[in-house]
Amino acid sequence: MPKRYIIFFLWWLALQGRAQRNDCNLSINKPIVSVSKAGRPAVAALTTVCQDSLVQLNLKNYEKGTVVQWRLNNTDIPNAKDTILVIRNNQAGVYTCTVKNNVLCTNPVVSDPVAISLIPKPIVGPLMRGGFVGTPCVDGYEKLTVTATGNSSLSYQWLSENRPIERANSTSFDVIETGVYSVRVTDSDGCATVSGNLTVIPATPPKAEISASKGGFCAGENVTLFSTRGRTNVYQWMRDGQPIGGIKDTIIIAQAGVYSVKVTAPNSCSTTSLPITVIRHPEPVVSIESPGNEFCPGAALPLTAAGTDLKKFEWFMNGQPIKGASKNKFEVNVEGSYSVSIIDTNGCKAVAKAVEVKKVDKITVRIDSLPDFCGPFGNPIPLKGIPSGGFFSGTGVVNGAFDSKLAGVGEHVVTYIVQGALDCLNGEAQKKVIVSRPPTLNLGEDRIIFQGSSLSLDAELGIGYTYQWTPTAGVDNPVSPKALFRPEQTTTYHIVAMGPMGCLAEDSITINVFSGVYVPDVFTPNGDGQNDTWELKGLELYPQAQITIFNRWGQAVFYETGEAPKPFDGTFNGNVLPVGEYAYVILTEPNGHVLRGKVLLLR
Repeated sequence: MPKRYIIFFLWWLALQGRAQRNDCNLSINKPIVSVSKAGRPAVAALTTVCQDSLVQLNLKNYEKGTVVQWRLNNTDIPNAKDTILVIRNNQAGVYTCTVKNNVLCTNPVVSDPVAISLIPKPIVGPLMRGGFVGTPCVDGYEKLTVTATGNSSLSYQWLSENRPIERANSTSFDVIETGVYSVRVTDSDGCATVSGNLTVIPATPPKAEISASKGGFCAGENVTLFSTRGRTNVYQWMRDGQPIGGIKDTIIIAQAGVYSVKVTAPNSCSTTSLPITVIRHPEPVVSIESPGNEFCPGAALPLTAAGTDLKKFEWFMNGQPIKGASKNKFEVNVEGSYSVSIIDTNGCKAVAKAVEVKKVDKITVRIDSLPDFCGPFGNPIPLKGIPSGGFFSGTGVVNGAFDSKLAGVGEHVVTYIVQGALDCLNGEAQKKVIVSRPPTLNLGEDRIIFQGSSLSLDAELGIGYTYQWTPTAGVDNPVSPKALFRPEQTTTYHIVAMGPMGCLAEDSITINVFSGVYVPDVFTPNGDGQNDTWELKGLELYPQAQITIFNRWGQAVFYETGEAPKPFDGTFNGNVLPVGEYAYVILTEPNGHVLRGKVLLLR
C-alpha cells in the first residue's frame, strides 16, 4: 500500500476515535420552522388560527440523519419525531423543535420558538321563527332570525339543505320554500360557526316548473321530464290535460303531446306548471349515391350519403364499421358490400340500403429510373414513363425533363399521368427525387494534446467516399476518415473527401501540442524546509494560468493566477489547514487545457 494511503488511513482512524470519545466540535445548521395549512406545506398560514382548525409546522434546514423532537411549552410531545407536526384539538402554546445528528457528533440544536394562539369562533344562537306573513297558498313568507356574538364584526350566509342561498347575508331570512335551513356566521378573522338546522314548511305554494331532457324523440326512444324538486312534494303528471302515471319529480315518456305537472306541498298548497310540448321526429331517409359500382386497382370510387338534414355518418363494409369513415362521403378502394348509418339533426338514426362495389383490372403506370442529385447542378435529365403517351408534372419538371437547378435542394415528387378513354386506362405513378445538399465536413473546434500523446479524428461521411489528409506528417493513415494524429508541434490539418455523383467536402483543424506541467501529489508544510509548499513545474509557460484548490466540502481554500503564482503553503486566511486530500483545478490559459486531481497535505 502506498505511504500516502497508509497516512490517510491512520488519520481516518484518529477521527473515528474522536467521534467515539464524543469530544468533536462539529455543529449543524439551526433548524427553521415554517407554518402552513395542514397537508399543504407550500401554503403559508398565520400563527393565530381559528378555534377547532388545524395548522401544520414544517421543519426546514436540517441535516440528513437528524433526530427530531417537537416540544410544546418546553415539554416533549409524545411520538412527535417527524419533520412535520399537525397541531390539533386547539393546542395553543409555544412550539420548538430540537434536532440532533448523531452521525456528525453534534450537540442538540433548538429552533426559534413559534407561538400558536387561538381565535374564538362566533357564538350562534338557535334560529327563531317569526310566523307566516301573507295569504296562505297564494303568496307570503316566514321570517327566520338569528342572534350571534363575536370578538369582531360578523357576516352571515343563510343555507338551504347546506347550500348557500344567494343574497341571503343578514341576520334574518324570509323563507318561501319548504326545506332545512341554517346560517353560517363568520367574523373578520375568517372564523365561522354554523347554526343548528331548522325544518320550515311555510304556507306558500310550491314552485312548479317543468323541463325536458330534449324537445323531441325518435322512433324507439323516450324523453325524461323534470319538475321543480322538493323532498316532500307530491306530483301529478298530465298529458293533453289528462292525468297519467307518475308521482315523482321526473317521468319518462314515449308519446308526443302537451305535458304539465301539478305539485302539492306538505302544507296542502299546490301549483300547476306551464305546459311543455314534446314532439316525435319524422324518421330520416338516406340512400347511397355514386358514379357507378366499379373501380380500378389503385383508384377509388366515391360514395355519398344522400338525404335531408343529415349530421353524423358511419360507413360499413360487409357489415363491419370502417375506422375513421365518419363523413358524408367515403372513397372505396376495396371491393365489397357498403352501407352507411346516419344520425340526422334531430338525433334520429337510419341505415341506407347496401351497394355492391366491384374491382376491375387497371393499367400499371410507372416511371423509368431517375437518379438522385448531389447538389442542384448539371443538365436536365429526360424523363421516361410507361406506358407512353402520358405527361409529367412536379417541381423541377419542364418539357418532360427534370431540372435539378430549377427544383433546388430537397425531396421532390415527379408524377406521370396517363389519361385514357376508360377509367381503367387512367392512372398515374410517382417517384421521389432527392437533390441533396453538398456534404459538409465539421472536424469541430481546434484540439489540445500533450506533447507525445495522440488523438483520433472522425471525418466519416458514408459509403463511397475517399479521403486525403494533408500534411501527412504525424498521421498514421492519411487516406482514412478515422486517422490517428501524433504531431510533434502545433499543426493545422486539412482533409478533402470525394463522394458519389462528384460530391466534395473539406475542412481543417488545428491540433495544439501542449507541453506538460509537473504537479506534485503530496507536500508537507511542517516548517522543516523540505516540501513546505506545493510548487508546480512547467507552469511558467502559461502566464495566464489559474490555480484553485478545494477542501473536501468544495470550499476554495487557495486561488492564484498570473505569471508568477504564489505556491500553496497549506494555510487558508492565515489558518493552518488540516491534514488530508485537497482537490485542485489548473486552467493553463483561458479556454485552454484543464488539469484536475488531488494533492495530499501531510505534516
